[in-house]
Amino acid sequence: MKKKFIYLIILINILFLSAPSGFASEPQRRLVEELLIAEGLDPPQAHRIMQDPRVSVRPDIVIKNLFFSSPKGTVGKPDVMAVDPRQIKKGRTFMKENADVLSTVENIFGASPRIITAILIIESRLGSYPMPYNVVNAYANLAFLLDPGYLKEVQDRYAVAYPQLLDDATIARSKRKAKWAVGELCYLVHIANHLDIDPLSISGSFAGALGPAQFIPSSFWIFGIDGDRDGMADPFNMTDANLSMGHYLKKHGWREDAPLAQKRKALWFYNRSDIYVNTVMMIYEQLGR
Repeated sequence: MKKKFIYLIILINILFLSAPSGFASEPQRRLVEELLIAEGLDPPQAHRIMQDPRVSVRPDIVIKNLFFSSPKGTVGKPDVMAVDPRQIKKGRTFMKENADVLSTVENIFGASPRIITAILIIESRLGSYPMPYNVVNAYANLAFLLDPGYLKEVQDRYAVAYPQLLDDATIARSKRKAKWAVGELCYLVHIANHLDIDPLSISGSFAGALGPAQFIPSSFWIFGIDGDRDGMADPFNMTDANLSMGHYLKKHGWREDAPLAQKRKALWFYNRSDIYVNTVMMIYEQLGR
């Protein structure tokens, strides 16, 4: 009897923490809805999004963003990410098959086919890597951290494995990331409205990045280019993504004849990680051999 009672308590806890809606999720839904409206989002749309059952309580997304979002090196080469040599071969094929578009990028923005392809290899394996996360849900769960009750739920569930969750520094970083997520969610809705699609139909990474170039919504909203001239700048369209990457790199100082430090700085803005920059530059060099 005692064992059955313990199993019942465990089951209730699992259902409580994973439920897509209900008491546990309501305060943070209302809070984020109000913040989205304060950012200028249409109130009825903000309400529809935050009450949609596809927005679910996913504390695991919070953990991934807080502790697993930075690129990691390998045991043998701690300064660079692991790269399958087959991706270099595929990259060379990609440059041949997309020569016209990549040439246009280079002519307009000065970013070579090699650097565009190197970034695409890392970001999405040239657009082939699956992006299984609902992006609205990813940003919503980060934004939920602005609700003290939700933050406590995450701490209660994960602090044994991640004691940093109780540190003041991590709590402060969580709140900064939550405020950032509210803004990114607004930009995501703007992009969806521009494309005339349901924001909650958009898939991406657990960090909320979109399409083959893995832009965050605000960056694509600022730097997105309608490369195929269909009237829409679309982060999921490879042509648009390529032109947008060239635009971004140029604005951040990339030039093929620039000093190495300047090239690295431009890439660092794309992903603020030395390991990331090292890896992209390594692929960039290999594609030129």
